Amino acid sequence: MKRQLFFYVALMFISSEIIAQTYKIDAGHSSVQINIERFGVVDVVGRFKDVTGTITYNAENPMETSAESVIKVDSYDANNIGGEDAVKSQAFLDAANYPEISFRSKKAMEKDGQMYLLGDLTIHGTTNEIELPVSIKGPLLDLPTQKMSIAFMAKTTINRQDYGVSFNRQLPNGTKIVGDEVDITLTVLAIEEK
Repeated sequence: MKRQLFFYVALMFISSEIIAQTYKIDAGHSSVQINIERFGVVDVVGRFKDVTGTITYNAENPMETSAESVIKVDSYDANNIGGEDAVKSQAFLDAANYPEISFRSKKAMEKDGQMYLLGDLTIHGTTNEIELPVSIKGPLLDLPTQKMSIAFMAKTTINRQDYGVSFNRQLPNGTKIVGDEVDITLTVLAIEEK
Protein backbone atom coordinates (compact mmCIF):
# COMPACT_ATOMS: atom_id res chain seq x y z
CA MET A 1 0.00 0.00 0.00
CA LYS A 2 2.81 2.42 0.89
CA ARG A 3 4.58 1.58 -2.34
CA GLN A 4 1.41 2.32 -4.33
CA LEU A 5 0.95 5.64 -2.56
CA PHE A 6 4.56 6.60 -3.24
CA PHE A 7 4.08 5.70 -6.93
CA TYR A 8 1.02 7.97 -7.30
CA VAL A 9 2.68 10.86 -5.48
CA ALA A 10 5.77 10.51 -7.70
CA LEU A 11 3.56 10.35 -10.81
CA MET A 12 1.74 13.53 -9.80
CA PHE A 13 5.06 15.31 -9.25
CA ILE A 14 6.43 14.18 -12.61
CA SER A 15 3.20 15.21 -14.39
CA SER A 16 3.40 18.65 -12.78
CA GLU A 17 6.98 19.04 -13.96
CA ILE A 18 5.97 18.08 -17.50
CA ILE A 19 3.05 20.50 -17.58
CA ALA A 20 5.03 23.46 -16.21
CA GLN A 21 6.88 25.13 -19.07
CA THR A 22 9.33 28.00 -19.21
CA TYR A 23 8.73 30.62 -21.90
CA LYS A 24 11.25 33.21 -23.06
CA ILE A 25 10.05 36.77 -23.71
CA ASP A 26 10.13 37.69 -27.40
CA ALA A 27 11.12 41.37 -27.33
CA GLY A 28 10.24 41.86 -30.99
CA HIS A 29 6.60 41.05 -30.29
CA SER A 30 6.30 42.51 -26.80
CA SER A 31 5.54 45.97 -25.47
CA VAL A 32 6.20 47.65 -22.12
CA GLN A 33 4.31 50.93 -22.34
CA ILE A 34 4.12 53.79 -19.85
CA ASN A 35 1.71 56.73 -19.68
CA ILE A 36 2.40 59.79 -17.54
CA GLU A 37 0.65 63.15 -17.42
CA ARG A 38 2.57 66.17 -18.76
CA PHE A 39 1.69 69.78 -17.79
CA GLY A 40 -1.60 68.49 -16.39
CA VAL A 41 -2.97 68.33 -19.94
CA VAL A 42 -2.10 65.19 -21.87
CA ASP A 43 -0.45 61.84 -21.21
CA VAL A 44 2.95 61.21 -22.69
CA VAL A 45 3.08 57.66 -24.04
CA GLY A 46 6.39 55.84 -24.31
CA ARG A 47 7.64 52.30 -24.51
CA PHE A 48 10.73 50.31 -23.64
CA LYS A 49 11.91 48.27 -26.61
CA ASP A 50 14.50 46.08 -24.88
CA VAL A 51 12.82 43.63 -22.52
CA THR A 52 14.13 40.17 -21.66
CA GLY A 53 13.10 37.49 -19.22
CA THR A 54 11.18 34.29 -18.67
CA ILE A 55 7.72 33.20 -17.59
CA THR A 56 7.08 29.77 -16.11
CA TYR A 57 3.48 28.75 -16.67
CA ASN A 58 1.47 25.67 -15.85
CA ALA A 59 -1.84 25.67 -17.72
CA GLU A 60 -3.21 23.03 -15.35
CA ASN A 61 -2.33 25.12 -12.29
CA PRO A 62 -1.91 28.85 -13.04
CA MET A 63 -1.03 29.48 -9.39
CA GLU A 64 2.38 27.99 -10.18
CA THR A 65 3.09 30.88 -12.55
CA SER A 66 6.30 32.83 -12.01
CA ALA A 67 8.04 35.54 -13.99
CA GLU A 68 11.20 37.59 -14.08
CA SER A 69 12.20 40.29 -16.50
CA VAL A 70 14.75 43.02 -17.14
CA ILE A 71 14.08 46.22 -19.08
CA LYS A 72 16.89 48.39 -20.43
CA VAL A 73 16.17 52.02 -19.54
CA ASP A 74 18.18 53.26 -22.52
CA SER A 75 15.70 51.54 -24.87
CA TYR A 76 12.95 54.05 -23.98
CA ASP A 77 11.22 55.44 -27.07
CA ALA A 78 8.50 58.11 -27.13
CA ASN A 79 8.83 59.39 -30.71
CA ASN A 80 10.25 62.59 -29.21
CA ILE A 81 14.02 62.82 -28.83
CA GLY A 82 13.92 65.61 -26.25
CA GLY A 83 11.40 63.73 -24.13
CA GLU A 84 13.32 60.48 -24.44
CA ASP A 85 16.56 62.15 -23.34
CA ALA A 86 14.76 63.71 -20.36
CA VAL A 87 13.40 60.36 -19.18
CA LYS A 88 16.87 58.79 -19.42
CA SER A 89 18.55 61.74 -17.66
CA GLN A 90 19.49 62.10 -13.99
CA ALA A 91 16.28 64.05 -13.38
CA PHE A 92 14.21 60.92 -13.98
CA LEU A 93 15.33 57.31 -14.58
CA ASP A 94 19.07 58.10 -14.72
CA ALA A 95 20.01 55.42 -17.24
CA ALA A 96 23.74 56.02 -16.70
CA ASN A 97 23.57 54.96 -13.03
CA TYR A 98 20.48 52.74 -13.08
CA PRO A 99 20.49 51.09 -16.51
CA GLU A 100 17.88 48.44 -15.75
CA ILE A 101 14.34 48.08 -14.44
CA SER A 102 13.57 44.60 -13.13
CA PHE A 103 10.69 42.52 -11.83
CA ARG A 104 10.97 39.18 -10.06
CA SER A 105 7.85 37.41 -8.84
CA LYS A 106 7.66 35.66 -5.47
CA LYS A 107 4.32 33.89 -5.79
CA ALA A 108 1.05 33.84 -7.70
CA MET A 109 -2.26 34.45 -5.96
CA GLU A 110 -5.92 35.03 -6.76
CA LYS A 111 -8.29 37.75 -5.57
CA ASP A 112 -11.91 37.97 -6.71
CA GLY A 113 -11.20 35.84 -9.77
CA GLN A 114 -8.14 37.88 -10.82
CA MET A 115 -4.65 36.39 -10.81
CA TYR A 116 -1.82 38.48 -9.39
CA LEU A 117 1.92 38.02 -9.25
CA LEU A 118 3.38 39.27 -5.99
CA GLY A 119 6.95 40.36 -6.62
CA ASP A 120 9.73 42.90 -6.38
CA LEU A 121 9.83 45.80 -8.84
CA THR A 122 13.14 47.66 -8.97
CA ILE A 123 13.33 51.11 -10.59
CA HIS A 124 16.05 53.73 -10.13
CA GLY A 125 17.83 51.45 -7.63
CA THR A 126 14.77 51.24 -5.35
CA THR A 127 12.85 48.00 -4.83
CA ASN A 128 9.20 47.80 -3.78
CA GLU A 129 6.90 44.83 -3.52
CA ILE A 130 3.89 45.07 -5.83
CA GLU A 131 0.85 42.99 -6.73
CA LEU A 132 0.75 42.80 -10.52
CA PRO A 133 -2.64 41.80 -12.00
CA VAL A 134 -2.00 39.45 -14.92
CA SER A 135 -3.83 37.42 -17.53
CA ILE A 136 -2.37 34.71 -19.73
CA LYS A 137 -3.57 33.27 -23.05
CA GLY A 138 -2.31 29.98 -24.37
CA PRO A 139 -0.28 28.00 -24.77
CA LEU A 140 -0.85 28.06 -28.52
CA LEU A 141 1.41 27.23 -31.45
CA ASP A 142 3.54 30.13 -32.69
CA LEU A 143 3.67 29.55 -36.43
CA PRO A 144 7.00 31.31 -37.23
CA THR A 145 8.93 29.36 -34.59
CA GLN A 146 6.80 26.20 -34.56
CA LYS A 147 6.98 26.30 -30.76
CA MET A 148 4.30 26.80 -28.15
CA SER A 149 3.73 30.36 -26.98
CA ILE A 150 1.77 32.35 -24.42
CA ALA A 151 0.52 35.92 -24.28
CA PHE A 152 1.14 37.59 -20.91
CA MET A 153 -0.75 40.79 -20.19
CA ALA A 154 -0.65 43.08 -17.16
CA LYS A 155 -1.57 46.63 -16.23
CA THR A 156 -0.76 48.55 -13.06
CA THR A 157 -0.13 52.06 -11.76
CA ILE A 158 2.81 53.11 -9.59
CA ASN A 159 3.88 56.37 -7.98
CA ARG A 160 7.30 57.39 -9.31
CA GLN A 161 8.11 59.11 -6.00
CA ASP A 162 8.08 55.66 -4.35
CA TYR A 163 11.11 54.80 -6.49
CA GLY A 164 13.16 57.92 -5.83
CA VAL A 165 12.24 59.60 -9.11
CA SER A 166 11.60 62.86 -7.32
CA PHE A 167 11.61 65.55 -10.02
CA ASN A 168 8.99 67.96 -8.65
CA ARG A 169 8.92 71.20 -10.64
CA GLN A 170 5.57 72.95 -11.00
CA LEU A 171 3.88 75.47 -13.26
CA PRO A 172 3.03 78.90 -11.75
CA ASN A 173 -0.50 77.64 -11.01
CA GLY A 174 0.87 74.74 -8.95
CA THR A 175 0.30 72.04 -11.58
CA LYS A 176 3.12 69.51 -11.70
CA ILE A 177 5.11 69.56 -14.92
CA VAL A 178 5.20 65.75 -14.73
CA GLY A 179 2.60 63.76 -12.82
CA ASP A 180 3.49 61.28 -10.09
CA GLU A 181 1.32 58.41 -11.26
CA VAL A 182 2.72 56.20 -14.00
CA ASP A 183 0.45 53.73 -15.80
CA ILE A 184 2.31 50.62 -16.96
CA THR A 185 0.89 48.26 -19.58
CA LEU A 186 2.64 45.03 -20.51
CA THR A 187 1.72 43.01 -23.59
CA VAL A 188 4.20 40.18 -23.87
CA LEU A 189 4.66 37.25 -26.23
CA ALA A 190 6.77 34.47 -24.76
CA ILE A 191 8.02 31.41 -26.65
CA GLU A 192 8.69 28.06 -25.00
CA GLU A 193 12.27 27.12 -24.22
CA LYS A 194 13.35 23.59 -25.11
